[in-house]
Amino acid sequence: MRRFIYILVLSITLFLISYQSPFAHISNVINPKKIRYSKFLGVARSSFDVNGFPSSPSYSSLELRVGTGIIKPLGHYFDLKSGLSIGLKVKRNSYFFGTPNRFTNKQWVLPSLDETVSNQHHLFIEVPLSLQFRPKPKLSFRSGLNFRFWLPNDESSDVLAGRPEIGMLGGVSYALTSRIKIGLEHYYGLTNILSGSFYVNNSQLIKYHVRNQFTQITIERTF
Repeated sequence: MRRFIYILVLSITLFLISYQSPFAHISNVINPKKIRYSKFLGVARSSFDVNGFPSSPSYSSLELRVGTGIIKPLGHYFDLKSGLSIGLKVKRNSYFFGTPNRFTNKQWVLPSLDETVSNQHHLFIEVPLSLQFRPKPKLSFRSGLNFRFWLPNDESSDVLAGRPEIGMLGGVSYALTSRIKIGLEHYYGLTNILSGSFYVNNSQLIKYHVRNQFTQITIERTF
């Protein structure tokens, strides 16, 4: 896992250094009919949306991703956008404390979710596909789907490892220059990463399901 973290950090470093590359001196004129390419960096707050419990912690953690994109103009106002990214979900502190992790100050903590986010980091691959609308030259909105695959690990209790996932992705971006954009995106999963049911006080049946979500800030450079 450390090797993958080093690769991700190196990718982010190269991404930032590349702003000084010869590409930065290319003409700002962009052909609206030409396929364009991009690379981006995203920093996100990721959490689980737990439905069915009276209350639940968010299991929030940091996510980092880098990737490349391809943009196909569809006229003067729309683009078809896709790409490929690799990301890292950073582990967080457990909601449990004591020895051996038997106490918690939060209600309705699911041990399987807590172990998933606190035991180790997680790597994932994503393929987004979205339609982008540009009402103004510097402003754009996008909406579409995001396909995710969580790489496997050796934790049997991990609810993410080796799991495919699909969800809705939407966002807005603003062009700082002709080639650099900042954006805000939100993802909400359409597939359950965990579901089940249990009885409370041997009488009340509680059914629940859990989905992934994240909100991220992005910086993107087209070329």
